[in-house]
Amino acid sequence: MASEQISLFEDSVGRQEPEAAGLTLVSRHSRPLTKAQQTFNRLVARIETLRLKIERETRLFDDALAYYGEHLHPRLRRQTELRKELARALAAFLDDKRVKAKSARSTLRQVIANQLKGIFSEEGSLSDGDLRALFERVHGRGFEEFEREEIEKARQQIETVFSDLGIEIDLSDIKPGMSEETMAAKAAEMANRFRQSEEKWQSSSQPRRKTQRQMEKEERERQAEELRKKTIARVYKQLAKVLHPDLELDAARRGQKEVLMQELTVAYRNNDMHTLLRLEMAWIQREEGDIERLTDEKLAIYNQTLKEQVQDLERELHELPYQPRYQPIAVIDGPFGATIRTNGPAEARAMDEVNASMEASIRDLQSKDGLETLKAILRSYREEQRAMKWDLRDFPF
Repeated sequence: MASEQISLFEDSVGRQEPEAAGLTLVSRHSRPLTKAQQTFNRLVARIETLRLKIERETRLFDDALAYYGEHLHPRLRRQTELRKELARALAAFLDDKRVKAKSARSTLRQVIANQLKGIFSEEGSLSDGDLRALFERVHGRGFEEFEREEIEKARQQIETVFSDLGIEIDLSDIKPGMSEETMAAKAAEMANRFRQSEEKWQSSSQPRRKTQRQMEKEERERQAEELRKKTIARVYKQLAKVLHPDLELDAARRGQKEVLMQELTVAYRNNDMHTLLRLEMAWIQREEGDIERLTDEKLAIYNQTLKEQVQDLERELHELPYQPRYQPIAVIDGPFGATIRTNGPAEARAMDEVNASMEASIRDLQSKDGLETLKAILRSYREEQRAMKWDLRDFPF
């Protein structure tokens, strides 16, 4: 039964439909569907669509994460090591008297600074002592000071964002070298503060003195909520009586009922009205045959619960890219936006090209023709900078 769906209000009662048919209500004897039945169909279709999207997105993200672990992460680590080697190879020319022009020496420091920035971005720090010393040489200040300033800048930006939302949060305890566990705990605290603020705002948005109409509406909503809870419990208890395997003498049917009972229990715990309804409707069709019991009054209760389930699924779909497990393949777009990188093979090819180019540059810099290679690197860097400045001229600021 778990692998089949029942389509109600067909001319042939009890006819089994494939899974794709869902819980669709179909008019009987040329009678049009009521508004409640139409709403039910729309909500059920939306739930099934959202579930398919969540399943498809989760599978896509999981595949991307697996590809990242197997193919991209090793390439990124290799790229970071190459950056270190390239920075050291370039640093050898800082004291080379053949690099005479002031502009060339300035560009050389900028190129080295870019490599150090890439290492910092990937590893979150500069752990090698010689690279820290190199950082101080090209920037004119120590790496520890820079690290403190970067954290302070990030802290102020985050606090400003939350302050604009009316949320006061203290991030003064965030310091360099904090463990991932501590950072995760601080992120959880921020999320909790944001949720509390949102709830407070929602509660304070209501007028202090409620009108009689508002109180009557709230009372109707309270009664409807109690009725929905009772309905879910009733559906569960009703089905548990007929599906409980302990009441089945036939061994084969007992095994089937054990599976169905597990599905029923999980659906009840998750407040999954969609699954409860599917099981109830199948039971009504097979055991009672009284499909007219699904009155508009009963459907109205079902519809409200299904609406809440739609909202939960929409929230789950929206929050999927923000799950901590997808952090390695997430591209953050502002404080409240994120997308998942799913084009792994293309990224791998691009990384291979970059790594091969860096390997060639390191090899050439360390050869007897290293100065010519350096000149080519500095020339290419200047051209890139000029191109970037030219592109920015067309930007509407």
